[in-house]
Amino acid sequence: MNSPSVSQADEDQVRQLLEHWARATQKGRQDEILVNHAPDVLIYDVLPPMKYESAAAYRRSWEDWQPDTQGEAQFTLQDLSITTGNVVAFAHCFIKCGGTLPDGKTFDDVVRATFCLRKIGGSWQVAHQHISKPFQHGGGA
Repeated sequence: MNSPSVSQADEDQVRQLLEHWARATQKGRQDEILVNHAPDVLIYDVLPPMKYESAAAYRRSWEDWQPDTQGEAQFTLQDLSITTGNVVAFAHCFIKCGGTLPDGKTFDDVVRATFCLRKIGGSWQVAHQHISKPFQHGGGA
């Protein structure tokens, strides 16, 4: 039986880490969402204040922007691409998110995500996370 190469094993670990993050976010399991993020993670997100300079700062903001959905929300990674090195890795994907609000209205959206990871003590941690959404601006002269 052949064992996977170090880079394949690392890629698998990063994939599992990001899929765990997505499932925890989807299910609103706040204690698990940042379990694999470095304490000093830098997070750019689509909603104000848009920049969070630690995992603790991002946790504190959760209630301000996380939509209150009825039932399970949608939050799935699409087209996930991962590149790993010995101590750093990056990944990018689209995230399809949506759900049903308390008033019965539904929403769905697609955002872009980029993750930069560091291997610390043999484990991968998200050091930087960037979620963005392009916007259309009105034409002008």
